[in-house]
Amino acid sequence: MNWWEWLIYGAPWWLQSISGLALLAGAFLLAVRLFGLEAALKGLVPVAAIFAALAYGRRERQAGWKDAHAKGERDADDAVRKARAARYDAARRNADAGRLRDDDGHRRD
Repeated sequence: MNWWEWLIYGAPWWLQSISGLALLAGAFLLAVRLFGLEAALKGLVPVAAIFAALAYGRRERQAGWKDAHAKGERDADDAVRKARAARYDAARRNADAGRLRDDDGHRRD
């Protein structure tokens, strides 16, 4: 996982939201100084709605990422379990070397 993937998926979404809120607060204060309180408040509403949608999307994206990794781990564990069972069955079937196997479709009279 490179640093960009860590930033997107590894850092908790709420930590990313807090840092985004700090940036949003700084931009709001700058807008108040440049345009006045009323204009800054009018501009804050759509920006805050977009920020909330992005934070929610980040949360869902991280949940999907974790679910996909958990499914991959479950599938890998299942494959290892099936391989062990197949090896055990093969070893048990071939344990008696003196006995011919009669499940290959050929008659031995």
